[in-house]
Amino acid sequence: MTSNSSLPYNCLATLTFFFFLLSSSIHSQVGIGNVSPNSNALLEIGDATTTTKGLLLPRVNLTGTANATPLSGHVQGMVVYNKNTAGDVTPGFYYNDGAKWARLANNTPEPLVQSVSLTTDQLISGTSFTNVPGMSLTFTAEKSEALVNLTISGLGYTGSLTYGTFRLYNSTNATVIGGTNTSAQSLWKVNPNIYSITTWSCAFSKKITGLVIGNSYTIILQGKTNNLLGTDGVAIYPVSLPDSSHATLSIIQ
Repeated sequence: MTSNSSLPYNCLATLTFFFFLLSSSIHSQVGIGNVSPNSNALLEIGDATTTTKGLLLPRVNLTGTANATPLSGHVQGMVVYNKNTAGDVTPGFYYNDGAKWARLANNTPEPLVQSVSLTTDQLISGTSFTNVPGMSLTFTAEKSEALVNLTISGLGYTGSLTYGTFRLYNSTNATVIGGTNTSAQSLWKVNPNIYSITTWSCAFSKKITGLVIGNSYTIILQGKTNNLLGTDGVAIYPVSLPDSSHATLSIIQ
């Protein structure tokens, strides 16, 4: 009678798993594709001299930084790649701090710039602030603060000596951000025969704070005048006089 000294498959598998656990407990570092993992790492994948592939992290569809979805709850230290554009999240790597998702920012992120320029000739007149047609800009807050820039140039309206004031108005919060002013003239006196016309320019820049990330805001350019002599008005004519007239409003995040 012959005896079979080989171990059953289940027993062999159990012993193999046991030795793996024993090895892992003795060597607290684990290497995948690396026989000598770094002593400071729990896990090291690959070797710089032989590795030709990368690590593919979980790809999920986040719905917002405050929402744990698709997780059942916020887990501190969780890292994912978000594929979705929704709420205040866009595609990119995010980590969870235990209360919300936070984007892994680039070391040198490119600023987000949005702008609008005047495309029609406009005569600004009247003692009350009115919206300048076509000069409103709606943006979605990517950060809690943003920089607003305004530059304007034009000339005095025929037969006028006028003081012009411009301001930026946040129509979402119904608040005035700030403004600037200028004087303009275009006068002709018959006796003696004197003609005087001036071009003008003004600018305004301010950092706005307290923005809610993901919310939309609308900034509007408004203008008014204080007529000193002659016909009321300051002219911004980017169509008729593009070399001397413009108005541009920009938001930088």
